[in-house]
Amino acid sequence: MDADTLIELILAITVFGIPAVALSMRFVLRPMLKDVTEAILSIREPTSPKLEHRLAELEEGQQVIGEQLKRLVEAERFRAELRSGIESS
Repeated sequence: MDADTLIELILAITVFGIPAVALSMRFVLRPMLKDVTEAILSIREPTSPKLEHRLAELEEGQQVIGEQLKRLVEAERFRAELRSGIESS
């Protein structure tokens, strides 16, 4: 095997072999990657009804706390306005 034959062999492998391997790997690995991605996403999603109920309770509690905080802020503003009115008199 001389140098010209070796160069032709390397060139043929580079031109035809690498793209062929890349395409075959794409078609082999793509379904596996899709399955793995779906499995990871399904793990992250709440599937248990008990968990969903608990999450709904937490969201409800957060809304209640937010409303109470708004009321406290309004009451403090009102108190500050009253105090400034008394001090200016």
